[in-house]
Amino acid sequence: MSKPTYYLWKNDFTSQEEFEAAKEKYQDMGFRVVTYLDGQSDQNIHNVLKAVIKNHYNNL
Repeated sequence: MSKPTYYLWKNDFTSQEEFEAAKEKYQDMGFRVVTYLDGQSDQNIHNVLKAVIKNHYNNL
Protein backbone atom coordinates (compact mmCIF):
# COMPACT_ATOMS: atom_id res chain seq x y z
CA MET A 1 0.00 0.00 0.00
CA SER A 2 1.40 3.38 -0.97
CA LYS A 3 1.59 6.41 1.27
CA PRO A 4 -0.95 9.20 0.82
CA THR A 5 0.46 12.46 -0.51
CA TYR A 6 0.27 15.85 1.19
CA TYR A 7 1.04 18.98 -0.82
CA LEU A 8 2.76 22.03 0.69
CA TRP A 9 3.43 25.42 -0.90
CA LYS A 10 6.70 26.74 0.43
CA ASN A 11 5.64 30.38 0.04
CA ASP A 12 2.85 29.80 2.60
CA PHE A 13 5.47 29.81 5.38
CA THR A 14 7.27 32.82 6.81
CA SER A 15 10.49 30.95 7.62
CA GLN A 16 12.43 27.86 6.62
CA GLU A 17 12.09 26.50 10.15
CA GLU A 18 8.30 26.81 10.06
CA PHE A 19 8.23 25.02 6.70
CA GLU A 20 10.50 22.20 7.91
CA ALA A 21 8.38 21.72 11.04
CA ALA A 22 5.19 21.38 8.97
CA LYS A 23 6.90 19.01 6.52
CA GLU A 24 8.20 16.80 9.35
CA LYS A 25 4.77 16.80 11.01
CA TYR A 26 3.10 15.36 7.91
CA GLN A 27 5.93 12.92 7.25
CA ASP A 28 5.66 11.64 10.84
CA MET A 29 1.93 11.09 10.24
CA GLY A 30 2.83 8.80 7.31
CA PHE A 31 2.38 11.16 4.36
CA ARG A 32 4.67 11.55 1.40
CA VAL A 33 5.17 15.33 1.23
CA VAL A 34 5.41 17.14 -2.10
CA THR A 35 6.58 20.75 -2.00
CA TYR A 36 5.79 23.44 -4.54
CA LEU A 37 8.34 26.22 -4.56
CA ASP A 38 6.20 28.82 -6.28
CA GLY A 39 2.69 29.36 -7.54
CA GLN A 40 -0.56 30.16 -5.85
CA SER A 41 -1.69 27.84 -3.07
CA ASP A 42 -5.34 28.72 -3.65
CA GLN A 43 -5.27 26.97 -7.05
CA ASN A 44 -6.97 23.61 -7.50
CA ILE A 45 -4.18 21.05 -7.00
CA HIS A 46 -5.48 18.88 -9.84
CA ASN A 47 -5.22 21.76 -12.31
CA VAL A 48 -1.70 22.49 -11.10
CA LEU A 49 -0.64 18.86 -11.55
CA LYS A 50 -2.19 18.71 -15.04
CA ALA A 51 -0.23 21.83 -16.02
CA VAL A 52 3.03 20.35 -14.72
CA ILE A 53 2.47 17.13 -16.68
CA LYS A 54 1.45 19.02 -19.82
CA ASN A 55 4.54 21.26 -19.64
CA HIS A 56 6.79 18.24 -19.12
CA TYR A 57 5.19 16.38 -22.03
CA ASN A 58 5.54 19.40 -24.33
CA ASN A 59 9.27 19.65 -23.52
CA LEU A 60 10.01 16.07 -24.64
